[in-house]
Amino acid sequence: MTSETKHSLIRRDEMLKAVLEIGGQPLDLSEYATTGLVAVGVGPRGCGKTNVGQLIGEQLAEQGWVTVIFDPEGEMELMYGDAVKDEEELYQCLERRDRKIVVVRATDAAEFVPYGQVILDAADRFRKPLFVVIDEGQLFSASRKRSESIGEAADIINEFVGRGRKRALDLYVTALRYTGSIHRLIFANKNLTFIGCQEDAAAWSALAPQFKDSGIDFGDLSALAPGEFFCISRRGIEKVKTPMAEALKCVAPAAKAARRALPATFSQWDRAMRGISTERLGALSEPVMTLLGKVAGLSQTQMLAGQSALQDELEVR
Repeated sequence: MTSETKHSLIRRDEMLKAVLEIGGQPLDLSEYATTGLVAVGVGPRGCGKTNVGQLIGEQLAEQGWVTVIFDPEGEMELMYGDAVKDEEELYQCLERRDRKIVVVRATDAAEFVPYGQVILDAADRFRKPLFVVIDEGQLFSASRKRSESIGEAADIINEFVGRGRKRALDLYVTALRYTGSIHRLIFANKNLTFIGCQEDAAAWSALAPQFKDSGIDFGDLSALAPGEFFCISRRGIEKVKTPMAEALKCVAPAAKAARRALPATFSQWDRAMRGISTERLGALSEPVMTLLGKVAGLSQTQMLAGQSALQDELEVR
């Protein structure tokens, strides 16, 4: 499947006009023209990481990329058609570019390796825009483990990261945790990050440097609903509510948005207040509180009671 080919200097012209709509301000990919796109979605199962990969993959597929989705669970075939039957068919798809979205069924690292090698070969030979989505990245990449083919699979993914820029190969990987779940080289080279709801407070120590000087803390991450992410890009940090991928709309059951219950007892309110830093409480100036009160529709009596309670809380800290 490989042959000697002379290449001209790679130009990511497709990046200069590509835009992603991911729920916040449109993301202009011209900012990634010199580096390529290395995106990571982090969060527990059910927070919407896979949908982010589908969403980006669908949009890039409409703008000139071929999107390859590694599907360990067999779900993507229901939305995008049958998976390729073998490595040869994958190579032909990447050569002909007659399918915008290609599904690869790989349930473990051993099944991933031959398909991953095909992608490397095709990217090196054709150098046409290619976007690879690796769902459940911890199945194919690890920070230390080398046994059971996962070392070889991790090396291939690291090649995607390291060599992708000059081969028009862009990447999105999902991970359950920020550290210890996939190879650290991916995190070291990422330039677009989606961090979803975090319910494990121990994870904050690894995530905190991402939010330095932003005013965002663990409480903000734990309050994220499914589909909501803090998106860290070249332009900074933005909270986004990602729309549903088109293919997912056809199969996803209708879900009712769950509202978090307000604290109902003194102990619950006490715990909630202790979770808010003094600096954040101190930032609630009178103009800010007036604005929030109007948005919430509070009466003057409620506003005065709230201001008094806030003053009491700040005095005891």
